[in-house]
Amino acid sequence: MNFFIDKIEEFEFVEKKSRFITRLIPVSSEEMAILSVKDIVKKEKGATHNCFAYRILDKNKNIIERKSDDNEPAGTAGAPILSVLAGENLINVVAVVTRYFGGIKLGTGGLVSNYKKGVVKALSNAIKKEFIFSIEKEFKFPIKDIKHYDYLFKKREIKIVNKNFSDIVTYIVNGTEEDFLKIEEDLKRSNNY
Repeated sequence: MNFFIDKIEEFEFVEKKSRFITRLIPVSSEEMAILSVKDIVKKEKGATHNCFAYRILDKNKNIIERKSDDNEPAGTAGAPILSVLAGENLINVVAVVTRYFGGIKLGTGGLVSNYKKGVVKALSNAIKKEFIFSIEKEFKFPIKDIKHYDYLFKKREIKIVNKNFSDIVTYIVNGTEEDFLKIEEDLKRSNNY
C-alpha cells in the first residue's frame, strides 16, 4: 500500500549553528519533482546544500527513485532522505532539505541523522492518504442510454474526462479497476445493456 500527501509541509531546525529547512512537496511527475528542486535552489541562493530525494509512481506503476547529496559527503543526505520516504511508502513526493552551514562540522553520522530528522519531523505534520491508482476507460453506448450511464458514473463518483456525441456516445472516464468492475456488474444487472 502506497501513500501520498496533498499539501506542502515544512520543518526547520538548527543543529550546531547549521540551519536545516525541510520541504515535502506533492508532485505528479518526475519533471514536476525536478522543477520543485530547481525552484527551491533559486529561492535559497545562499544555502550551502539543497539535498533531495523523490519517489514518483509512473504510468506503468513503477516507482522512480532519485536522490542527491548536493556536495555533502556521499550517502549522508540523499540516501537518508530517500530511506524515510521509502520507509513510509510515500509516492509522488519530493523532499528537499536545505542546509546553511554554521561553521561547525557535524560528521557523517551527524549529517545522516539531521537530514533524516528534518524529513521525519516534516512528515509528522503531514496527513498521509492512501494512493489509489486510477485509469482511463472508454464506454460506448446509444444516445438513448445517456441518462443511465450518467447516473452510474455519478453514483460511483467516476470522473467523465471527455464526451463525444455522434450516432454512438463515447465517454472517456477516469476511475479505479474496482470502479469499472462495479459498473460492469451494474450494466449486466440492468436488462437493457
